[in-house]
Amino acid sequence: MLYRIESGIIRTRAVEFAAADHCNLRCAGCSHMSPFLRPRLSDEDELARDMGLLATVMHADQIRILGGEPLLNPRIVAILKAARASGIAERVVLTTNGLLLHTMSEEFWTNVDEVRVSLYPGARMKEGLVNQARKRADESGTKLAISEIPSFRISMVTEPHPRDPITTMIYRTCKIAHLYHCHMVHAGWLYKCSCPAYLEEFLGSMGASGYQADCDGFDIHGATDLRKQLSEYLLGNRPLEACRYCLGFVGNQQDHHQLTAKEVRDPRSRPVTRKSNLNLHTLITESSRYFFRRAKETLTGKARW
Repeated sequence: MLYRIESGIIRTRAVEFAAADHCNLRCAGCSHMSPFLRPRLSDEDELARDMGLLATVMHADQIRILGGEPLLNPRIVAILKAARASGIAERVVLTTNGLLLHTMSEEFWTNVDEVRVSLYPGARMKEGLVNQARKRADESGTKLAISEIPSFRISMVTEPHPRDPITTMIYRTCKIAHLYHCHMVHAGWLYKCSCPAYLEEFLGSMGASGYQADCDGFDIHGATDLRKQLSEYLLGNRPLEACRYCLGFVGNQQDHHQLTAKEVRDPRSRPVTRKSNLNLHTLITESSRYFFRRAKETLTGKARW
C-alpha cells in the first residue's frame, strides 16, 4: 500500500538497516527484540551490497539507520557514508537513544540528514548533553528530532496466536509495515518489518524452534526479476507467519521500563499473550478503518494506506 511505480522504480516511504542488533538498554516492549539478541554489528559492505542492488528497482524517501543501538557500531560513519552512496533514498536518518551521541565525531554529524533521539524515563540523556547535541546539529545543518517516549506498545508475545481472522487483521492494520514502511534489510533479505529478521533468535531464547524467516522475506540476491518479484512481495496481502508472534499496532500500551536480567534470560518468566494484551477497541477501530479504505480504494482507483 502507498507504493507507486515511477519510470520502473518502486517508490516507498522508507527502508531500514540495523547497524547493531543489540542495544545498551533492555526496554520492555522493544519491537526489535534487542534485549534478547546476541551482539551483532553490521558493516558498510553489507549495506552497500544489499541496498545497491535494491536501488536499481526501488527508491525510498529515507533510509533509516537504527538498531538495537546503532551508535554501538564503531563503523557508524562508514555505514552512513555507504547509505548515502547507495542511492537508495533521498535522506539518511539515524534513530538512537542518544546515550552515546556525545561521543560522535564531526564527521558523523556531517554525514547524516536527521538524528532522531528517543528519551526514555530513567534511561535518558542528561540535559547538558541534549543541549550539546542541539549545538552540533545546528553547526552541521543536521535536523535533530528529540521525542519523549513514556510508553511502548506491547508487540511481541511469548505464545503464538492461532491462524485466524484476528491474526489476519493484526497484519492488515499494521502501520509499521504498511504505512511507515519499516522495511528491514538484513543479511541479504528484505522484510516488511523487523520482526522476521529477529524472531528465530527471540524464540530460541525461550527454547522454541520451527520458525524460518525466509518464509516471510524477500531474497534480494536470489530474485530472477527483481522489480516484478519485489513489487509482488510488498503488495502481498497474506499475513506473515511472524504475525502470529506480534500484536502489530493493536496491542495495549505499557509504561516504559527496563527488563530485569531474569526476564532477558527467560522471556516466558513474564508471559505476554494475545488474550491478555490485545486492545479490542483498537482492533475494532483499526479494522473498520481498513475496510473503509479498501472500499474507497475500489471506488476511486487510488491506492490508500
